[in-house]
Amino acid sequence: MKNFDSRTYSISDFLEWYSNGQLELNPKFQRRSVWDDNARSYLMDTIIRGFPIPKVFIRQKLNVTTRNNIREVVDGQQRLRTILSFLQDGFMLSPKHNSKYGGLYFSQLDQIDDEVQSNILSYEISVDLLVNMPDPKVLDIFSRLNSYSVVLNDQEKINANHFGPFKLLADQISKEYFTFWIENKILTEKKILRMEDVSLTADLLIAMCVGIKEKKKIKYYYDLFERNFDYDVVILGDRFKFIIDTINQIFEEGLISTEFKRVPLFYTLFTSIYHLYFGLEGLDLEVPNILENERKFPLVCQRLERVNYLYEMATSENVIGMTNEEREFIDNCRRATTDASKREARTRFIINLMVNGNQ
Repeated sequence: MKNFDSRTYSISDFLEWYSNGQLELNPKFQRRSVWDDNARSYLMDTIIRGFPIPKVFIRQKLNVTTRNNIREVVDGQQRLRTILSFLQDGFMLSPKHNSKYGGLYFSQLDQIDDEVQSNILSYEISVDLLVNMPDPKVLDIFSRLNSYSVVLNDQEKINANHFGPFKLLADQISKEYFTFWIENKILTEKKILRMEDVSLTADLLIAMCVGIKEKKKIKYYYDLFERNFDYDVVILGDRFKFIIDTINQIFEEGLISTEFKRVPLFYTLFTSIYHLYFGLEGLDLEVPNILENERKFPLVCQRLERVNYLYEMATSENVIGMTNEEREFIDNCRRATTDASKREARTRFIINLMVNGNQ
């Protein structure tokens, strides 16, 4: 027997209930965590853009004294608090989330667009309504829901708690190159669903900003850049595109048949090309940029095929034809691949291979 009713209610419905004292936002089921202005602005930007937000769970109870229905928010308190606060001019939209309405309160939105306020009020939120359900049953429902939840990985946790320009840039760029990740088999759709594309993009953006770092420092830089991000997102986006375009020009057949489709090696290929054009902070390696002459792209591609050959030899345990530098490179590709020192050593090797060939 069904114990809940699925409905949709407009934001104006929630505002009316709240104004009439028929919406309870502090039931015992809810944690008392408080969102910061970044998180609140991000939610309102989501609503303004007409994107869906997670559903809300409400227990509806009849107050026999007032003969009114009381709606107790079981899950979704912070979302509703944020929405109601915005409607009361409790905070402004951030320009980094919405360039059109950034810096404005709800009451000021009509200065830009006559319809945006009514669009917000008519925005519908999905609700599961639990009618007169006792506490033990409500708790049982959420225990069961949580038991089916997928444990969040590191990147999913990071994304859930950051809303600044760096997070937005990594999200945006990673989605722009969905086809690139898939067609070159750098990432699978399943891995992209778990935000590994965002993790890789963020890792590369960090290298572009502050040089090669170990992967485990991604969260540190998300935290740092959440507070202060002084880099031009347009320039970063353009440079990211430039490097991907250059990779596509060098490897006309794509990366799918090369070892560079492996994430650690793709990271190195990207940082190596980036250093030749723009320089990586902390990488003391001055060499001529062979890629300035596009006619050299076929030569560079031919030289980089050496990496495929090295992997073949390493797989067959035939290392006789390898130099000491090549053996070290293969070792750096196989062990502690995301350590900063291994990444930097691989980058130096690939740069020298592109510029000087197999000498």
